Amino acid sequence: MDTTDIWTIAQSLPLHTAGVAATPMSPAAREMSAATVAALLSQGVALPGTTLPLEGGLAAMTSPTVAVLLANALVPVGTGPIGVAITPDGSFAYVANNGSSTVSVIDTATNLVTATVTGLNGPIDVAITPNGSFVYVTNGSGNTVSVIDTTTNTITGSPITVGANPFEIDITPDGAFAYVANHGSGTVSVIDTSTNLSVATITVGSLPNGVAVSPDGLTVYVTNSGSGTVSVIDTATNLVTATVAVGGTPIGVAFTPDGNFAYVANNGSSTVSVIDTTTGPPSVITTIPGFGTPAGVAVSPDGTRVFVVNFGTNNVSVIDTGTNTILTTLAVGTQPSRDAVTPDGNFLYVTNNGSNNVSVLQIRPIVTSITPGSGSTLGGDPITISGSGFTGATAVTLNSTPVAGFIVVDDNTITATTPAHAAGTVQASVTVPLGTGTGGSFTFVPPAPTITSINPVSGTTSGGTLVTITGTNFTGATAVSIAGTPVTSFQVVDDTHISAITAPHAPATGLVSVTTPGGTATGPATYTYVTPAPTISGFTPASGSTTGGTQVTITGTGFTGATAVTIAGAPAASFQVLNDTTIVAITAPHVPASGPVTVTTPGGTAVSGTNYTYVTQAPTLTGIVPTSGPAGASTQVTLSGTGLTGATSVTVNGTPVPFTVVSDNQITATLPPHASGTVTVTVTTPGGSASIPFTYTRDRTQLTATPAIVQIFPPHPYAGILTATLTDLDTGQPIAGQPITFTTGNNTLCTVLTDAQGVAVCPAILALPLIILNRGYTATYAGNSNHQPATAHGAVITL
Repeated sequence: MDTTDIWTIAQSLPLHTAGVAATPMSPAAREMSAATVAALLSQGVALPGTTLPLEGGLAAMTSPTVAVLLANALVPVGTGPIGVAITPDGSFAYVANNGSSTVSVIDTATNLVTATVTGLNGPIDVAITPNGSFVYVTNGSGNTVSVIDTTTNTITGSPITVGANPFEIDITPDGAFAYVANHGSGTVSVIDTSTNLSVATITVGSLPNGVAVSPDGLTVYVTNSGSGTVSVIDTATNLVTATVAVGGTPIGVAFTPDGNFAYVANNGSSTVSVIDTTTGPPSVITTIPGFGTPAGVAVSPDGTRVFVVNFGTNNVSVIDTGTNTILTTLAVGTQPSRDAVTPDGNFLYVTNNGSNNVSVLQIRPIVTSITPGSGSTLGGDPITISGSGFTGATAVTLNSTPVAGFIVVDDNTITATTPAHAAGTVQASVTVPLGTGTGGSFTFVPPAPTITSINPVSGTTSGGTLVTITGTNFTGATAVSIAGTPVTSFQVVDDTHISAITAPHAPATGLVSVTTPGGTATGPATYTYVTPAPTISGFTPASGSTTGGTQVTITGTGFTGATAVTIAGAPAASFQVLNDTTIVAITAPHVPASGPVTVTTPGGTAVSGTNYTYVTQAPTLTGIVPTSGPAGASTQVTLSGTGLTGATSVTVNGTPVPFTVVSDNQITATLPPHASGTVTVTVTTPGGSASIPFTYTRDRTQLTATPAIVQIFPPHPYAGILTATLTDLDTGQPIAGQPITFTTGNNTLCTVLTDAQGVAVCPAILALPLIILNRGYTATYAGNSNHQPATAHGAVITL
């Protein structure tokens, strides 16, 4: 091919090309049977491996190592299409039809032209703002740039004047500026998109053709087809900061997504130069040969593939950026000019300048579904992956994990076996030489658990039994229950064993249940809750009174539901189950004895290993009423205390006295006369003795004196005889042998002992005058240890 630039090529193209219009292929049609594909071929849809009779000829060229791309389609557009750009959302492709001065709008969902924009002047290239609102079109024949509003697909505003013969155009990532390569004037125009005015003109090399803004927006690379160089423009200053020599007649240029490399299609030398943009200044690091007068360049969104259209050989070369070698070539229409990759990386749109259409190539597999949609984390489940572009698949993975095995049934179907994988939802990835497509949805779920046994098979209703459950697929278990009751705790030992602690439960037999993210297994293993036989570990105190009433605390196990408690063979007067390990019982009255404590529950009877002893209680005396009594008479007293039942004696200073046991707390006794003073009253029982003091007091006494009879004349024999009688008021008896002193005034008349009748007689004839003088006499008893003192006054009776 002798052409030196794309402008010359464009001018030499026919204004129209006769041929068979290709029917666009919708996404649904991308998964079709062979019969449907054949039907499409009959309608004029070109597919790789076929020949479609178009004027100029289209011989499909495919590599045997590359998938047959069944989603390929040819979309008729205007005459002589050159530039193509796809909206950021991937919904539409805009094609500059140089020969018909129009722009075709292709709906990428249906690959139908849904709008045609007129009013242009030999359009060469299109660029779309990052927000998708406007399309900038270079009018190669009008030295202007037109702006299309994508909401109406009509030209908005007046054409923007730029340099001569504007070719390619690109827009900065922020959408603020558009850079236009003016092929005829050797310059680049800078358009401010906010005003749509050209704000700068930059001189570059000869016959500038392609233009690309770096992903970071800091530089612009311009291919100079006349000088075999690339000019590097600093967007901050709009100055050329470097010039890189490349191959002959460079046309297309594109950056990798990371901006580290720029690929330049050298039309004149049929090579591609790879520029390392990170060095200072940028430099060509390799030149790739083997192209057919290349023109346009596009890079996949993942940066792994570069698609170079070969204007002279009617195909697209695919470069592997990892090795910078040609991976394969894909057949397209006649004289392909430019290309663009959809944002999802699935399709390549190529303008066929000579056949007035656009080739749509599926450049990587598309995965649409996985059936069934879920399977076990253990793997081994058969699945079917549906989509397109599967022929020649070299790898199939689920979330980066290779499947256990796969078979490419046809271009739309792969059967595979799932690998083992952690639980979760993943996508399938299918890799062919051109790339990898990911999609569909498959959920790995843990396999449902199974239960084979439980050991032991029974345990106490009080819970706390350690059991081992055996089965499968226990990993990740979230719940374990036995007989419908959740266990107190559990631990997944491994995928086949769970250790659990049973919870308290009423007597019953029920199924064992284990729940995991994979489901719930119930049975067939069963577990029986049995009421445990009680045990007694001890009790306190170890003995108590035969009268009962002692509180005994019993400790052990399995006391819940206790129905009886005995102590030394006698039922407790009462008992209370505080908890499963403690009972409080009150002893009943019992004869002196020793015997075990027993506790009876529905689970059985426990017998203590030691005995409880009923002992006779030592008595206590807390009171005596009255607390004192006369020494000369018997006193009946009431003794109060405890443990008085069975009393064998009551003594006063060791001398037994009569008594009666009224109750365990009371005795009545008769205390005999006793010398005055405090004595000890002692009660003796089989349990011991208790004492209390009692005070004997002196008896009250009464002394009576008879009047002194004085008969002066004639004198009488009894005149002057004084008598006094001493009586014990507490006994009512006369007191004999006690001295009575008779006095009158300060004169002692006599001291006489009382006789048996308690009478003392004092002859006082000679003292009559004194008695008369003192108007009587006084009889005095001084008292003794048992009797109180007493006095009496005898009057004088004169006859």
